[in-house]
Amino acid sequence: MAGYPLVGLALGSGGARGLAHAGVLAALEEAGIRPDRVAGTSMGAIVGGLYAQDPVPDKVWQRLLSYVGDDVFASYWAPFVPKGANQDHDHEHLARFSGIFDFMQRKLIAVKTVTRPWIQDEDKLRGPLLSLFGPGDFADLKIPFAAVALDLIAGKRVDFTEGPLVDGVYASSAIPGVFPPVRRDGRVICDGGGPYRCPVEACRDLGADLVIAVDIPSFENTNFNTGLDMILRSNTIARTRLNEYVVATADFVIRPAVNDCHWADFANGRVARDRGYAAGRAAVPQLQDLLRERRSVGHRVRRSLAAALKLG
Repeated sequence: MAGYPLVGLALGSGGARGLAHAGVLAALEEAGIRPDRVAGTSMGAIVGGLYAQDPVPDKVWQRLLSYVGDDVFASYWAPFVPKGANQDHDHEHLARFSGIFDFMQRKLIAVKTVTRPWIQDEDKLRGPLLSLFGPGDFADLKIPFAAVALDLIAGKRVDFTEGPLVDGVYASSAIPGVFPPVRRDGRVICDGGGPYRCPVEACRDLGADLVIAVDIPSFENTNFNTGLDMILRSNTIARTRLNEYVVATADFVIRPAVNDCHWADFANGRVARDRGYAAGRAAVPQLQDLLRERRSVGHRVRRSLAAALKLG
């Protein structure tokens, strides 16, 4: 989409829910809307990086399916998914067994989280990412792209826009307490999904005139079985409130209806993708109107400037 305005796409974090981004990309492509700049946080960085490498939504989705469909990859995340999340249990005895297994897994995760700095080795994330992206560099991308992360020391945003692509995407996706952070130049860098859940500002810093934010809603867990559940819910509310202020600075917002999907339930990624596509399709008419309006304004401004220069 050459010309004015330069269109930026800010892809938010959300774990497995972020697979909705692939559906949004497909809907925009069908409408002839192609971003000139892309920024992404966490899963948004993974999807955005793939799109910046090869801006063909169908190829992006197929590569994502290969990534999340790997049995080894799935095994890393299965323990985080509560029993019954987007799953139907056909037999009572299976449900009971699953409940016992779920309880034991969650207890193990809790113990590891408070006794170790992280619970997965770096290669458990970096390895699959390297297989997904290859040894490419930011300079090789077809669309300017930023992977957004957080410096835990300074509390500031870190935008990866140069160097090995996998380094930036890993840093943006390294969930605190789950994967080791990146240590660089005195900084401790991890997943930026806390304060920078939807990277609107990073997208503007890439030069975008009009930013489309794809905001991934949080998982609405209101079953407070433990004190930890209540602490996590309170934290989710705080992050959501902050994100509302950030997303309000975008020119247009697409919000896929994936709030009932669990962030670690990659086995149901197609559901997220389909809902992203539906949200994108629904947004297209209004987005096209906005783009026509901005182009018309830009055209009038350019004509006025040209006339002023000619008179001068």
